[in-house]
Amino acid sequence: MYRVGVIGCGLILRRHIEAIRNNQGYALAALCDVQEDILRDATVRYSANGYEKYQDMLKSENLDLVVIATPNGLHTKQSLYCLNNGCDVLIEKPVSINPEEVIIINKAAIDNNRKAYCVLQVRLNPAVQVFKHAIDKGLLGTIRGVNLMQRWQRPMEYFTGWRAIPEIGGGTLYECGIHYLDILGYVLGHPKIVSSTVYTTKHIHSEIEDTIYSLLDFESHGGTLEVTISAEPHNLECSMSVLGSNGYIKLGGKAMNVIETSNFLSHGCTVEFENMLKAASIPNKPNSYGSYAGSCPNHTELYAAMSEFEVMETYKTIKLIDDIYKRSNSEMRYYK
Repeated sequence: MYRVGVIGCGLILRRHIEAIRNNQGYALAALCDVQEDILRDATVRYSANGYEKYQDMLKSENLDLVVIATPNGLHTKQSLYCLNNGCDVLIEKPVSINPEEVIIINKAAIDNNRKAYCVLQVRLNPAVQVFKHAIDKGLLGTIRGVNLMQRWQRPMEYFTGWRAIPEIGGGTLYECGIHYLDILGYVLGHPKIVSSTVYTTKHIHSEIEDTIYSLLDFESHGGTLEVTISAEPHNLECSMSVLGSNGYIKLGGKAMNVIETSNFLSHGCTVEFENMLKAASIPNKPNSYGSYAGSCPNHTELYAAMSEFEVMETYKTIKLIDDIYKRSNSEMRYYK
């Protein structure tokens, strides 16, 4: 039985509680948060011991796994502490806003004979799995072009508190775009960044950009990237279109949770893809956070397949985000 502690009792906590309760072999033992009122409410609701300092939690509880669900810039320090004190870790996105720190976390896990995992739950969207399977089987033929488009809404207050601090929040790609850049690499491989431009079009009082455009190079073909959180009044779409010599597929919806359209030159490929769709249970809904919506919650499924999500799975995506910012017109760097 994995005794689990969670550092950070924010909005995503309930998804981890659901996953722990829905998977045999996990048991919630303790919660930690620096905000006393939030911690008190969470410990009462979920019947767990509470700690304001994660160091005290690890000293007092015999934990096997610690979930890191704190502000982005704190993940590395907290993960290393847990690994060095005998616990596996499951780290919410992004594992770090510095790609080299992912390597450091992985080394600490190896050195301590522990495991470090990352939350990449969007990979488990049924629509993503069908999309990847179709491309892996070559149903589209030779890939000719790729487009990733994320047009989301975030309220003005989104970039307040820790998210407004570049060295802690990291920027829009780390906060909102990372899951879908992960799907890009997961399905098609990680491209080189030819050029990138960032803008602040809505959140003008923040140090954080809200819109990014990039030109991608996959060597044999190209692609484009658009990520914005300035759409109004709600999330508009989050899609990836792939054009091939035998047809096209658009993975879409508001969170890459549906297959929007597809067409093939080959009748055999059409039938095969339709059979894939029939075999999959596609509909799933994004997380709702009141004034905005996020990615689809597949945490229960992720806990059941955690061995597939070791921390280095996210390294290339974080490196890609780092490259996008480095190739952009932004004068900011989000870590030193």
